[in-house]
Amino acid sequence: MINSDWEGPWVTADHAFDIMRQGIEGGDRLFTNISAYDDYLAYVVKKKGYEPGNTLALIAPFLIAFGLDNDFLVEKAKDNANFIAGSIKAIELLRRSYTVNIISTSYHQYVHYTAYLAGVPEENTYCTWFPIDEYASEMSGADKDLVREMALTIMSMPPLDIDTNDGQDVLDENTVCSIGQMDSFFWDILPSTGFCSVLEEVQPVGGTRKYEAVISALDKQGLDMKQSATIGDSITDWKMLDLTRDAGGLALSFNGNEYAVSNCNVAVMSGNCMVTALLVEVFELGGLGAVEALVLDWGWPSIKELYQQGKVDSAIYNAFRHAFTGSDFPHAVWVTEENLDETVEVSKRYRRSVRGTQIGALG
Repeated sequence: MINSDWEGPWVTADHAFDIMRQGIEGGDRLFTNISAYDDYLAYVVKKKGYEPGNTLALIAPFLIAFGLDNDFLVEKAKDNANFIAGSIKAIELLRRSYTVNIISTSYHQYVHYTAYLAGVPEENTYCTWFPIDEYASEMSGADKDLVREMALTIMSMPPLDIDTNDGQDVLDENTVCSIGQMDSFFWDILPSTGFCSVLEEVQPVGGTRKYEAVISALDKQGLDMKQSATIGDSITDWKMLDLTRDAGGLALSFNGNEYAVSNCNVAVMSGNCMVTALLVEVFELGGLGAVEALVLDWGWPSIKELYQQGKVDSAIYNAFRHAFTGSDFPHAVWVTEENLDETVEVSKRYRRSVRGTQIGALG
């Protein structure tokens, strides 16, 4: 069974970033600072009950206050349905033999539309439910004014200088001030407004909820974690990758950042997703040991040998050969403590190249 994040491993967009950037003047700065604040809450202070990816709950009041609606979110899903090369074909080939589940932090408007384009049925998707029009109808004008005023404050803040590996004591003065303003707004002021229900009810599928989605998907077919090919690329995926790796399953980082690479057993760096289909096929037919052996001797001769032994489906092998003959051959690394730092740097370069600098820099 394949249990995969969506944005990053298969599509280039970050829908939440795109709708804020395209729907709110200055929305790119607004999103970036809130995303950094999300990292701070999840990894620096480790706020109780807070999960990586809860950015999508924090930005929801701003989307509503600036008048964005369901039609806009769906329209931008259509505009930003940008698949990484090989995605559609790889998913099509994998779905011939295996169940493919999409487990995404993104709002349902984007996941349901783009998964449909890739042939993944809605019942095989797990994502953040956000009935924006219902919430908007319940909000007063005064509450929306308050949120718009805070948006201008956050936009005017300098970029938050937050290293999730450091503690609070090393934060610079501007960052401490900005965090204090957002703390007051999100946890003292906003809960006393009509937006309280948004903060409570919008439950982004990230961190623990992604792991729970993997368990739920496996349970449907009577499988366990060691039978999961789990794919991710970012901070919201670390837990499902880490626990898949610990269970003996395939934990695959595709152009991942440090959070994904640090918690996977195989890191892939490529501009084409057919490499994912190949490695998943090897895992499904030969187990994790076969993947490890292949990746440790990575190259055309080893791949061809597996094919000749009947351990790779001919359609997947031929699609892989077509994708990478005469083009940049993908990197695949069996991640160890010794090669971790180098692998993170190479992976992040691919990440920026494939997804763009702004989106690639997000957690």
